[in-house]
Amino acid sequence: MQSPDIMKAKALNDHKMMLIFKNGEQKIFDMKPYLNYPAFKPLEDQSEFNQFDIVDGTVEWKCGADLSQDTFYLESVPASERVTI
Repeated sequence: MQSPDIMKAKALNDHKMMLIFKNGEQKIFDMKPYLNYPAFKPLEDQSEFNQFDIVDGTVEWKCGADLSQDTFYLESVPASERVTI
């Protein structure tokens, strides 16, 4: 079963993202563990981290880095409160 697409995303402080999936779930994803990999090094800069688009149901950063929607969905935790993005 494929994870739901990301519909909306918002960069938060400390390299976290608020994600809203097509199924209505709102989750928080922590990018910090991925910053150790060369492809994600540019995202250490919070201003670079903040520059992204939703492409084909996942987050794609302006520097070209991306992760699968499965990774975002499976590795994120439920948001403690619902927000509007």
